[in-house]
Order: sequence, then C-alpha cells, then structure tokens
Amino acid sequence: MRLIILGILSGGREVWAHKLRSFLTLFGIMLGAAALVGMIGVVNGLMRGFETVIFETGGIERISVAYGPPPESQREKAALSPGRTLNDVEAILTAVPLAQRVSAEVSIPSARLYFQGRASSYSIRGVLPSTFVMDRFEVTQGRLLGDLDLELQTQVVVLGAYVAQYLFVRGIDPLGRVITINGQPFTVVGVLKDYSLAGGGSGSGRVSSKNYSVFIPLTTAQTLFRIDENVDVLSVQLADYNEMPHALEQVKNVLTHTHRGIQDIRLETREDLLQSFEKTRTSYFASFGSVAAIGLIVGGIGIMNVMLASISERVREIGVRRALGAKRTDILVQILAESLTLAVAGGLCGLVASVGLILVLQVVVVEANRPELSLWAMAIGITSSALVGIVAGLYPAIRASMLSPVEALRTD
Repeated sequence: MRLIILGILSGGREVWAHKLRSFLTLFGIMLGAAALVGMIGVVNGLMRGFETVIFETGGIERISVAYGPPPESQREKAALSPGRTLNDVEAILTAVPLAQRVSAEVSIPSARLYFQGRASSYSIRGVLPSTFVMDRFEVTQGRLLGDLDLELQTQVVVLGAYVAQYLFVRGIDPLGRVITINGQPFTVVGVLKDYSLAGGGSGSGRVSSKNYSVFIPLTTAQTLFRIDENVDVLSVQLADYNEMPHALEQVKNVLTHTHRGIQDIRLETREDLLQSFEKTRTSYFASFGSVAAIGLIVGGIGIMNVMLASISERVREIGVRRALGAKRTDILVQILAESLTLAVAGGLCGLVASVGLILVLQVVVVEANRPELSLWAMAIGITSSALVGIVAGLYPAIRASMLSPVEALRTD
C-alpha cells in the first residue's frame, strides 16, 4: 500500500511539474471517457423516449392488423375479401376473449379546418372511443367521443391543444363552437391536454404530435369523407402480454373467417419495434464506442510515452533505490501506480467534460429523448480509464524493474 501511495504522489507531481505535456497526454483519455459517458447517456435517453412512445401508443401488448398481400394461390379471388372494416372489430371483440380492446380509424390527410377567418390544414382521424384509451388521450375541456356519436354519426370534433390554440384566439372558449372541416360543420366537444407541458407525461418530440390531433367519429368520417367502408388502422390490445402467441392465433383465425378465407392481413407486434430499436441501440454503441476506444487507445499510447520518458530521466534514481534494497516488484508497483494516476486524472477530466456535454444536449435535445447522466456510466468511464492506465504503464514498469542497479548508478 505504501508503494501505491508513493506512486500516486509521484504521478501527481509528474502532472503538476509538466502541465502542458500532461494535458496533451491526458487529452486522449479525457476524450475517450467523455465519449463513453456521453454515449451511455444518449442511448439511455433514446431508450427512455422509445419506451414512452410505446407506452403512449398502447404498450407492448398491442397488435396491429396491417394489410398483407394474399398468397399466390389466392390472388385471383383476392377481391372477395372486404378488407379491414368495422365488422372485424365486432368479430374480434366477440370471438377473441384475450382481446381487451379493439380500435379502428380512418385518416383524412390535409383536411382544411376553418373558424372565423383562421384556417389551417391538419390530418383528421376518424376513430372509435377505444382509441382514446389505447393511445392514452386525456381532455382538459369537455369530453371525448362516445359510442352514441358513432351510432348517430354526429358531426362533433375533439381538438388537440395546439389546434385549439390556433383556431380560437383572444380567449374564445372552444367548447360548443362550430368549425368547418373541408366545408362540413363540426361542433367542438372537447380539447385535449397540452402534452408539451413539463411533467405532462409525454414530453415533447414525437409524442407531442398529440397536440396536433383532430378526432371525429369514425362513422361520420366514413359517411362524409370516404367512398368505402375500409379502415386504415386496426389494432388489438390484450389484457396480458404473456398471452400474445395464443391471441395472435385467435385473431388470425377470426380475420380469415371475416375476410372469406382470403389471407390478406399481416399481424404486427411491438416485438418487431423492440428488435428494431435493439439494432439501433447496438449501432449507437458501436459508433460511439469506437470513438471512445480510439480516444482511450491514443491516451494510453501517450501515457506510455510519458512513462518511458520519465523512466529515462530517473534511471539513476531507480538505481539508488535498487541499491538500497528496493525489489523489482517495488519498482514495478510504483511505476504502475504513477501510470494509473495519470490515467485516472484524465478520466476525471473526461467525466467533467461529459457532464458539460450532457447538460448541453439536455438543452438542445427534445425532452422525450433527453440524454441522462447516470452514476454507473461515470463509474464505467473512470474504470475504463484506470484499466487503460494499467495496461499502458505495464511495459514501462517492467522495463524499469529490469534495470540493473550497477548500470543505473553509472548513468548521469
């Protein structure tokens, strides 16, 4: 322990005596440690943002029913299938006991909303009431759409926070006001909460598109703006994710029946999204990790050069110590301790730089994907720096310990 303490003190003196050389030597270690901690923070932020999006759009227990081209043997009679319709919703709810909710919607892109001289274009979503539960929408004013709106095909609309703020200015209460959507009158019955507010759950970024949402009853959308009964989105939410394999089989069987035996659907789960994100995360680790590794390697080479130069300057000192009884192991431990001190000093500087980097990124990156600063990432950064220091100092330490006391004492 005494030798380690002496080595640390000697390393500290080396850094202080040659400030510029030490800074240039430690810059690589500092860059590598900062890149490593920053990488972990960025990836953690992306993961948190991705998990938020998954949660805000139905969770991992959601199954999306997408269109899929039928097999070659069914191509000629593919027209017999009615496609995805509201009949599929009723059939799944009736015949699939594992399905907790089923939602469907149609989209009217770039619809023109108008109110008292203010107009803008938004994508309109014709939905079922279950959509608000699955996608976790909440209102701050009025109400959401209900089953009666679907049955009566009422011309009512629920607006996102930003849409309401744009159309209704000067303190006008949106509730009960009549706006036009592509020339058709709709009464505002609800305004969604602002999802960009701090602590609002969703943050900003991708999920904040909720603020631009415009909802009308699905049946109303089909009657006024569509020429067929097909839906653009069909989703199933399970009560238990562990029942996913059985639910997929049940949903497939039911839809094959409602589509008259035509296999023109494709079931997609969130496992596909999770696998895609895992690939993205791996690529981030590979790219940022390469930068961190290069920085640490460069820093290690610099430390090795400094230690070799230091040993050349202290050959006589080492000879005196050996002559006074110091063992080769003593010299080895001291040089390694000095190298470790230099590397840890660079790692600490890197941690400071990484904190600054994360703070800057937290300002410019949207809240949903905001990088996180974690203690375990900082621990990994400083540990990596220490390991590089030990590896880089191993050769100089062995070389110093192998010096002959007699030859060393003859050195001027």
